[in-house]
Amino acid sequence: MALMDTDFMTERHFTPLVTLREYGKEVRERMISSELDLGYFERQTVESPVASVIKQLHANPRFRRVFRLNGNVIFENHANTLADERDIVPDMSALSLTQKQPRRSNRLAANSRSVGLATHQPGRSQAATQSRNSRPRADQFCVYNKGSGIKQPAFIIEYKAPHKVSLAHVKAGLQDMDLNEVLRYKDVESPEEICRRVIAAVITQTFSYMVQGGLEYGYVCTGEALIFLRVLRNDPSTVYYYLSVPGEDVGASTGWTGDLDGGNRLHLTALGQVLAFTLRALPVPTRDIGWTNWARRKLETWVMVYDEILDKTPEENIPSFVFKPPTQSRSEYCRASPVKTRSKTGHALSCHGFQNPTLSDRDDDDAGGDFDPTTPSRPPRERPRTHPPSTLSSPSPVQSSQDSGSQGKSRQYCTQRCLQGLIKGWKLDEKCPNVSDHGVDRHQLNRTTLLRRLGRQLSRDDLQSDTQLGCESLHVHGTRGALFKITLWSHGYTFVGKGVPMEFVRDVKHEELIYSHLAPIQGVCVPALLGSLQLRRPFSYDGIADIVRLMLMGYAGGKPAWRHNTDRDRLIQRAGDSLQAIHDLGILHGDPIPGNLIWSEENDGVMFIDFERATLPTRRVPLEGISPNKDRIREAHLCKSPSKRVERFEREKQRMRHEL
Repeated sequence: MALMDTDFMTERHFTPLVTLREYGKEVRERMISSELDLGYFERQTVESPVASVIKQLHANPRFRRVFRLNGNVIFENHANTLADERDIVPDMSALSLTQKQPRRSNRLAANSRSVGLATHQPGRSQAATQSRNSRPRADQFCVYNKGSGIKQPAFIIEYKAPHKVSLAHVKAGLQDMDLNEVLRYKDVESPEEICRRVIAAVITQTFSYMVQGGLEYGYVCTGEALIFLRVLRNDPSTVYYYLSVPGEDVGASTGWTGDLDGGNRLHLTALGQVLAFTLRALPVPTRDIGWTNWARRKLETWVMVYDEILDKTPEENIPSFVFKPPTQSRSEYCRASPVKTRSKTGHALSCHGFQNPTLSDRDDDDAGGDFDPTTPSRPPRERPRTHPPSTLSSPSPVQSSQDSGSQGKSRQYCTQRCLQGLIKGWKLDEKCPNVSDHGVDRHQLNRTTLLRRLGRQLSRDDLQSDTQLGCESLHVHGTRGALFKITLWSHGYTFVGKGVPMEFVRDVKHEELIYSHLAPIQGVCVPALLGSLQLRRPFSYDGIADIVRLMLMGYAGGKPAWRHNTDRDRLIQRAGDSLQAIHDLGILHGDPIPGNLIWSEENDGVMFIDFERATLPTRRVPLEGISPNKDRIREAHLCKSPSKRVERFEREKQRMRHEL
């Protein structure tokens, strides 16, 4: 299919060239003196334009079908996601990862700045604790909006300021390597060996974020170079890389002359390379939490002090030779555009020596392995078992990957009445989509046995690369918790879990206490609460935070009440009925914003969620000091006067009606 035989390329979709030239002059005047500066520069010059191109491609039915686009992309920084206000560190470059007995040189042991894979040693159990300090996380996430309110991370980006990791560092240090060899210190080391250790640390840090987030793709950006990375499902001990140096690949000019049939090198620009990388990454789904836990147990933790190494080797002492891949020269890559701006001949130039190999890694690579073979990128290679080309390797034992827990991501949620029946010993709800797995007439499990079985399921030791734990990230988070879709494989119960990191355990326990007071209206005005699990083996939420506790409850619904197809008066009436029922039990919700009101199709009414800020009718010692927010602490001390308490309930109703 000749994609360029359309009018798309001649239509006006983007910012005019004259405006871009003026903007370019402004950008060139800015100094990049930190990773924050680099992030701002990349957002303005690469990430926002890439998002704009994806948006236009998605709007075109033909391109949407060819590239299998389900929505747009946005680039987000999750620096303060699920972070305690008291623990936010202004300088995000100060983040570190450590372990009790890290593998490191004795002469560097005194230094605590580290970069490595955030996993524990194989065979060790992981305690359900984590540091209260700010967590290391990627600088930027590309988030894919798949439509219908579904979003998922597609890849991550790690920035390294060019004055700290220069192009000379990259050229001297980027090569196939084994970390065991890189970490062997010598009394006298050449600049090339030091640069290799620096680049290994940089890539290992990004690789660590990719594994924790269950992502196949990511890249490192220095402003001068782009190092694109990929981790295959069945071999997390190897990271594949591809180096792009737009300034050298493009040259003094892109070759664009305005001729619709003329050759050009637009595809080799930073924008062109990141756009192609994005299109490649979008069809690939995020990996199951079971895979993430398996990979983290399989890999070792490397602690590398690259700041100290950088200080020891000034850039002028680093040989600035031209980077040479081990198999083929970069000059062999197609320098002319593989597609004309508008092709009239119906065929495109192909890259020298390029065949159509597959990067297929079975299931997850099937989603993105059939792009045009004339794409101007390094031909992928078959993955050898030892020292693969363009890889960095970390030794690990080979394991087989067989698991039968594949029944699940399409499973529907159990009804609220079904879960209430499990809690109270009722008969089965025939309207529950999973009723055939629950029993014959009554539930085979009660709440206690369900929690026990689920705890064992989530902490199983026999993990493989394709293991599914029945815990799927929904990529939705609030201020303190993130949502997960939970399925108990043995009996088909499917519901949601609100997961929290260690610093918010007290908050979620407070919310559980509120739900216990709302037991009479659970399943109708608020979700049915099944209980909570303190996880024996914490897992990562999209590479952002380690989840240590799950509050398990029925799925209220995916549609905010205000988006339901009903008139406002009826909506306010239904929401008012639910809020009144909450007030009748003496609970002040504290945050009745539209985002916390969900339309329940099952009950044809409104359910309230997120009771983090809710307060009880009287002062209770366990609720004191729950949040660093002093206003919330003051709210916990409700006045004992009945008239004033009624007044506060009435104000909350008025606020809800006003915001709807």
